[in-house]
Amino acid sequence: MRLAPPQLRLILIAAAATACVAAAPAPTPAPAVDQEATVVQELVVTAPVRGPAWWRVSNATSTVYVMGVPGGLPKGMAWDTSLLERRLTGANQLISTPQAAVHLGDLLPLWSAARHLKSDGPMEDGLAPDLRTRFEAVRSQLSNDPHAYSAWIPFVAALQMVGDYRKKTGLDPFEPAKTVGRLARQHGVPVKPSSLLPVMPIVQAAETEGAAAGPACLSDALHEIEAGPGPVRSAVDGWANGDVAQALEAERGYEKCVSRFPEGDAIVSQTMSDATNAIAAALAKPGHSVAIVNLRTLLARGGVLQQLEARGYTVANPAQ
Repeated sequence: MRLAPPQLRLILIAAAATACVAAAPAPTPAPAVDQEATVVQELVVTAPVRGPAWWRVSNATSTVYVMGVPGGLPKGMAWDTSLLERRLTGANQLISTPQAAVHLGDLLPLWSAARHLKSDGPMEDGLAPDLRTRFEAVRSQLSNDPHAYSAWIPFVAALQMVGDYRKKTGLDPFEPAKTVGRLARQHGVPVKPSSLLPVMPIVQAAETEGAAAGPACLSDALHEIEAGPGPVRSAVDGWANGDVAQALEAERGYEKCVSRFPEGDAIVSQTMSDATNAIAAALAKPGHSVAIVNLRTLLARGGVLQQLEARGYTVANPAQ
């Protein structure tokens, strides 16, 4: 079974949280660094042509055209695919965003472990007063149930609330990757995800950091919801018009939560490394390929484009 992003991180982090709660208590380490918080400003430009921004990675015999993508688009949002379709014509392959590999054998252990994600009592009773006030105000916006999210630990409640909020505001988490994949198949271009990340090893390796990060994750989630849909819609409009700086302004609720414990930090590192390796492998074949990579994964300091430059490939930004 494969799950398309951005559910990838939600599933993996929720799975890690399962193990975190089930494991024996351990000292809480320092929080991991948010690897995607800082982007390389030299790469943040405005594309000179219509549509989303593209970067070009090349060597002497091959080129990979890379489109940075957001984590979702409003349902039914139209965007200019003309440059994408031109670059898909004759392409060797499309490197798509990563997918989580959930095997049938994983489902029962995950289901059984779900009881460890439950709160012993109403979750909000254990929150600091200001966080509880914010939680109850946002809950009333998302649900008519006065007990919604109360049965879960803050870590899981945060992920659920962000997911419900994005769904309520009409954000389709499978776009634009779904459209890009469909157009690739129409052009006869093989589609390959940059990586398949297994769930169970992360569950088995997780420790106690997820539980400790719960209140901070909940605060991150509430901050995104409190900001309203305006920043997200502004960001996707910027993305569709090649304005990279505007596209990066979207709120990052669960994405920031991911960075608050080492297992989440490791997922970010792995997705960066896997995308870099997939593009480098494509560059070994003459001709050209197309790749789509999450914008922050692509542009982060130490992210995909910087890793490719460090390997000696030529990277051209949209303005070039």
